[in-house]
Amino acid sequence: MFSVIIYGRNDSHGYNLHKRAAISLNAIAEVMTHPDDELLFVDYNTPDDHPTFPEAIHDTLTDKAKSRLRIFRVRPDNHVEFQAKTHLVALEPQSRNVALRRSNPSNRWILYTNSDVLFVPRDSVASLSDIFAELPDGFYETPRFEIPEMLWEAAFDRLDPVGNLAKLREWAPRFHLNQTVQNVLPMRYDALGDFQLALREDMFAIHGFDESMILGWHCDTNLAARLALYRGGPETLVDKVFAYHCDHTRVQAANNKGRQTKMNSLQRYHWELTTPFLEEQAATWGWPERDIEEIQLNKDGLFSRFATGISSTIVPAKEPYRTTTLESYAFNDLTYDLAHTLPFVCDQIVTYARTSNVMIVASRPDFVSYFSKAWKEMGFFGQVLVPSECDHIPAEPDQFEKAPLVDALRRADLFIFEFGYLSQKLEDPIRTGRLPSAADAKALSLVEAIFKRTASSEANTRPVTRRTPRRFVGINVIFYYSSVLWQAVGFDETDALQISVISGAINIITTLIAISLIDRVGRKPLLLIGSIGMTLALSTMAVIFSTAPLKEVAASSVMVVADKIAIKTSKKEDKQKSLS
Repeated sequence: MFSVIIYGRNDSHGYNLHKRAAISLNAIAEVMTHPDDELLFVDYNTPDDHPTFPEAIHDTLTDKAKSRLRIFRVRPDNHVEFQAKTHLVALEPQSRNVALRRSNPSNRWILYTNSDVLFVPRDSVASLSDIFAELPDGFYETPRFEIPEMLWEAAFDRLDPVGNLAKLREWAPRFHLNQTVQNVLPMRYDALGDFQLALREDMFAIHGFDESMILGWHCDTNLAARLALYRGGPETLVDKVFAYHCDHTRVQAANNKGRQTKMNSLQRYHWELTTPFLEEQAATWGWPERDIEEIQLNKDGLFSRFATGISSTIVPAKEPYRTTTLESYAFNDLTYDLAHTLPFVCDQIVTYARTSNVMIVASRPDFVSYFSKAWKEMGFFGQVLVPSECDHIPAEPDQFEKAPLVDALRRADLFIFEFGYLSQKLEDPIRTGRLPSAADAKALSLVEAIFKRTASSEANTRPVTRRTPRRFVGINVIFYYSSVLWQAVGFDETDALQISVISGAINIITTLIAISLIDRVGRKPLLLIGSIGMTLALSTMAVIFSTAPLKEVAASSVMVVADKIAIKTSKKEDKQKSLS
């Protein structure tokens, strides 16, 4: 009968989106009764190491909502081409078109709405499916009414859509919620994007949403104007269904900066429109040639994939717990419990695309074998690549592929570096102060060398379509170890402590200044100014520290820093001796 199209990403856009979205999705599913009705959620530009938004809130979705929900994951690599052209991190026309292209062809209607809207049929026994089944061909809107935050925050239960809809029927007259705000035709109503009902065949005929509208606002207005040119209308459904929006005006939306908001041109996309068609995107709208992942919560959850991968690779622990130590004699011991480490490594990668290729550089052959098996069992069909330079790793063609490092760097989407002992066996005790053998040292040196080479060349080996790699910035050392560092270059203890206090005060003051300016100046100018200042300051300190003579008393101080670092490292060694 109909497909509902919603888009978003795994963040908290506006305020308390997790609750608003759960309330909305559950309520919409509740008024769907036709077998073909579906909820299409386009998760746009969520970071690869995060689950999609619906997956993140799955525990607050009803079984009925999960059964109707189809998730289309548009990964960050698809957004790279727009980064320099827009301030938005989620694009409405691209998202809605992706879902439209992949909607159920047997459904007659497409309903466009957002992730914090509830629909209440005026006939309490009717569903949206019942209402839409009786409609003649056309284009329809209905007014949006607001739900005060206190009502949906404090009185709605995410998992009780029937009760929430009943409360709305009672509250609407009691609290005077139903106020229609008219707008000029073809917009008809204010906030028209929360309910736009169009024929699927009409949306295909006019080539979907205009994908040149990559700034904020007016995508719904443009659609109304184009459908009016093509179909006429819009007609109203105010006599059949009310739409309620969970108001969230206490907190300013991230993309709404008042006069500074970058908007699509209303003049261009509405008042000057002369045709409903978008011939320039007729063959490309909705990205028909791109492989867009689809996820169904009731069939393919992340937990089931993770659990399958781990359970098929390692056996359950026989003892209730295992003890390791943080004592100094174990600081340099690189033995670890593989069965304990593997779940944490898999946790880092399970959210990535199943087509991803991963390059593993390791000292321990058993780590490579175990991970490769878990990788396949988690549903990945991309390659596990081991550089052929790692000749201490025996080839296992059924588990992973050996390839020259240059080739592996070019093909890999993920890198995992494991620093363990080649000589360690699964049953060996761990963290006993064990020193590396000659073979261990050789393997570790190779892993280190490949790690450095990869880190230095990683940006150059990525395809242009892939997002910018992560960076590490050496700022926290100034705050964490400032007193030690200042003493090391000649300041006495009192002066070093005073400098540390001054540094902290400057940090607080500049933070307050940034808070006061960010909404007026914008994030980008502040980021550029801060980056330039940080570069100059850190460069100056590097010169000072590299040229200053060390005091004799500094040796113990330096050892303290080393100890602190060792302690921090040792806390992580039980979890994972790999970098992913």
